[in-house]
Amino acid sequence: MALNTLLTISLLCITCTVLRILPAAAFSSISSQTTRSVHKASKGLMVSADVEEDTTTTIADIEEITTFASKNGVELKFTTNLARGYRGVAVAKNDPENILGYIEGFIRPAGKVLHADKMEIFKSALYSARRENAEFTGGGTFLGPGLLIAFVCLLHGVENGCQKIEFLAIDDAEFQHKRLVRYYKTAGFEEVRYVGEELKDIPDRLVWGGCGTLMTNDIDKVLRKWTRLIRSANRRMES
Repeated sequence: MALNTLLTISLLCITCTVLRILPAAAFSSISSQTTRSVHKASKGLMVSADVEEDTTTTIADIEEITTFASKNGVELKFTTNLARGYRGVAVAKNDPENILGYIEGFIRPAGKVLHADKMEIFKSALYSARRENAEFTGGGTFLGPGLLIAFVCLLHGVENGCQKIEFLAIDDAEFQHKRLVRYYKTAGFEEVRYVGEELKDIPDRLVWGGCGTLMTNDIDKVLRKWTRLIRSANRRMES
């Protein structure tokens, strides 16, 4: 399956209506949630996408990410299964039943690649969280809660020896597809190629389940960029 609207999170808030989540019983929890004192953040919090490249940045750990998420009204959950599958979920801090979005995938048996299979963020859930909780900022950065979910998933990849992440920006509609690709490029990913309906694309379609733009990047590079975004947002909140 390909990655539906993701991270699209705040996502420019592209609407997603169907939540496809594997049964929770199929997963075993591997992380604990961290909750810290919540500081009020302004609703319209935005952080510039022009974050200077810096290979010396120390990548944020799980505690820093979950603390930042909690400050912004988001709780993160992460589980794995015996088939090397993983699932990250973001829920509203004030309402754990309000699922903001999720990412699912698996670690490929070879190649040190983190495969992201399904990614969705729900516009209606974001609206509901904003109405019910003044502390909810949409995730704390312009990339929305999708960044927080993805950060935890990428940390999992690093712990398991993955060096790259790959996913397909699904092409369900031309306009939406262009927005998705722009969003992911802003988030730090690079285009590999377009997976279409030609014979040469059959192997990729079998892997991804549809047409779209295959995207990738080094996990380390992406995490450093996102760490800078998060710490910049934290400084703004605390100033």
